Amino acid sequence: MNEEEIMGIIWKCSLCGFCPKDLECPAFDDDARWESSYARGKVGIVHGMIKNPHLGFQNSELTKQRLFSCTGCGHCLYICPSGVDVPEIINTGKKILVDADNYPKPHVEIVENIKKFRNPFGESAPRAQGWEDLRNNVDAETVYYPGCMAIYRTREIALNSIELFKILGEEIKVLKDETCCSGILYRIGHTRALAEILKPMFDELHKNPPKQIIFTCPGCLTSFRKIFKSELAVEFKGTKLLHFTQYLLNKILNTGRFEQKVDTLLSSKINEPIIWHDPCHLARGLDIFEEPRTILNKLKIPYLEFKQNRQDSNCCGSGSGVRAAFPDLAEKTTLKKLEEIKELGAKTLLTACPFCEYQFLTVANKHNLEIEILDFNSLLRKLITSGE
Repeated sequence: MNEEEIMGIIWKCSLCGFCPKDLECPAFDDDARWESSYARGKVGIVHGMIKNPHLGFQNSELTKQRLFSCTGCGHCLYICPSGVDVPEIINTGKKILVDADNYPKPHVEIVENIKKFRNPFGESAPRAQGWEDLRNNVDAETVYYPGCMAIYRTREIALNSIELFKILGEEIKVLKDETCCSGILYRIGHTRALAEILKPMFDELHKNPPKQIIFTCPGCLTSFRKIFKSELAVEFKGTKLLHFTQYLLNKILNTGRFEQKVDTLLSSKINEPIIWHDPCHLARGLDIFEEPRTILNKLKIPYLEFKQNRQDSNCCGSGSGVRAAFPDLAEKTTLKKLEEIKELGAKTLLTACPFCEYQFLTVANKHNLEIEILDFNSLLRKLITSGE
């Protein structure tokens, strides 16, 4: 969106003050409770940068802190009675700050790593390490796109997903020119680099369009469904773009009865009770929240719900480069969520986002919390192989 379009969105704000606070907004300063730390104030900051650049908001240290502490969770948009797209406004503000060279220095490394290594972590290992054969499976009409987190930080997600594909009889391939979806660049305001980084992967997909691309990362799926279109006018017409839970919904329910396996799984391999966490990008961003619940219910796997769930779910606290730039803020938010898990009596947190899993796992381990963190696909893999 250009600045004129963003101003049109800004003017929808009625200044009602219903914006999320406390746990509902990870960036909200619940100590000082300043206006600038929640959505209405951030909208005002971006308005000032666009309409009154002579005021110098774009050069302010506080502006940098306020806008880049936003995790992009979208809770403000969900709650807003006027439907103001606050995340889009904040992203525009971040772009202005990047152009003014006023952004968190840890983000420099993220940008450079993606340009050089095709991942934000600076890992030099091949993206297809462990499943190189899938790069040569050129006749497969289903592409699996693991995403950087599942490749380099939570490998069990990618490995268990690939195994599920085999069990379900799905011929898959991974892209030869696969690279980071670069959604993180959009979320930290560095959009100018997108086209060059993504071109080889786009060329491969347009030259040989697959029937479907399956994602285990909601952030990556958001890039393919929304960001590429809005920022680069790139679409994949004729190709289904699905999160793994959407793909599994029909597949997993047609593979036989699991009652005995569920009993074995819950008695020996999983700490009960289980609680389901809705990732922000999946539930609010993509409206995918009933599919995992339908699968759990059909398989008769009992689970608890957070007090706020589905599209009203609270963030893990680490998205949009916040974990890198403001690690203490990210950890503080995660601990609040983990404390709620303890209050509800759950022993295992189940989710379907590699980034959420990694954040919960690292914080829980750091604080010696006895909570098992488990990915949805890893649970299903354990279920299917239970008793074997």
